[in-house]
Amino acid sequence: MEALSKPLRDGAITRIEIELGPRELPMRQLYGTRGFLAWLDERARGQEPSSIDSDTTPLEQIDDLFYRYVAGRTLTHRREFRCVKVEKNPVWEFKTPDVRIFGWFPMKDCFVAVYGDSADRVKDHDLYRGYRLEVRRIRREMGVEESLYGEGSVPNDVLSP
Repeated sequence: MEALSKPLRDGAITRIEIELGPRELPMRQLYGTRGFLAWLDERARGQEPSSIDSDTTPLEQIDDLFYRYVAGRTLTHRREFRCVKVEKNPVWEFKTPDVRIFGWFPMKDCFVAVYGDSADRVKDHDLYRGYRLEVRRIRREMGVEESLYGEGSVPNDVLSP
């Protein structure tokens, strides 16, 4: 991934490997910042039950969402992902019933996860603006060129059908 070579080389982001089936190839790319990967590891060790009495844990929900994303499956706009605010170089949110993941698409079919949090906490404390501003700050601190901030705020701008 030539365009993201600097943050990859600096260790600011790491590719998130998703195990696919024997006849499946990755159709989309997924990366995470150090902070996001630490949060994800903490979630994996915690393995708390779903806050909505779901049959799956929050970690299983994340695993399923990431699998479907990387495998190129259809994601439901607004239910599973959405642009947080329509603006130049938008921040996007991946959603499960229990989890919210904030990041950006530096290019089509390539997502960088920056922050994760519980859906209840994000909604109860109205953290959307704060996470949006923090993702923007992280991009600047990583020295990511503005051309890699991603353009567009509709699903076809960031995901291939």
